[in-house]
Amino acid sequence: MEQVFSRLAVPAKIPTLLFFLYLVFIFPFRLPACDNTLLELMTGSSAQAEINEKLLVISSKMQVTATLSQAFNHAAAEKLHHEAMDSWLYVAAQITSNPPGQAAEDAGFSSLLVDISRDLGFVRQQIAARQLEDVHDRLEICVSRMSLLAAMINGNQRMKQFLGFEILLLGLRPLPLFFEQSRNAIANADFITALTGLNLPETVDIKEKAASLADNFKRLKESASADGGAFSRQTLTAYLTLYNEFSAMKKLLLAEKYFVTP
Repeated sequence: MEQVFSRLAVPAKIPTLLFFLYLVFIFPFRLPACDNTLLELMTGSSAQAEINEKLLVISSKMQVTATLSQAFNHAAAEKLHHEAMDSWLYVAAQITSNPPGQAAEDAGFSSLLVDISRDLGFVRQQIAARQLEDVHDRLEICVSRMSLLAAMINGNQRMKQFLGFEILLLGLRPLPLFFEQSRNAIANADFITALTGLNLPETVDIKEKAASLADNFKRLKESASADGGAFSRQTLTAYLTLYNEFSAMKKLLLAEKYFVTP
């Protein structure tokens, strides 16, 4: 995997890549910036407020780095990423030797720390090589992992499950520069099982969104499986629709205080 991300290949079909950039930067319902809303909910509201605040600061720096990379502002992105990574390594060393809250009881705690560190390392390599195309997408997943870490520490099971699903969905984004890897991720994703396992509220709006997510994933999977050599416009649009439906469902859950009530 490290070799895969060490050098970006020139895409075989430039028009597909241009359409992907059109979706990201121009389309009215383009993908929003990295979201640490759930991490913000946990900050200042629990016995682990201090560590949550540190994670939020790091996460916020990652968000800005992602935005700078989208603008291809190499120098600023590199500087801020170094700050975020230095802060993360300091915090990671602290919580590894003395896991806070309920982290010590969570089987996924150690592997999550490794995943975050690995993501930040990949981003550092990409920025150093001035390969900024994939930086936003990797940092977006990393921000969600940072929120998942806070949920583990705080023992918030609802957030843990939901953030795990969010990370799964973000990992399905079709990346034109990594066609085979992205297509395989979509083909092998156990998306429907993960969605069903969330045990979401039985309200009409949430049930409709969950059904829409399932339908849109099936469309994405069918479209991607039919693509050869590069992602089609249909596949890129299908993912965008899936992402926006997920974001809408997340807003509904936040409005219903799903993550902060028993």
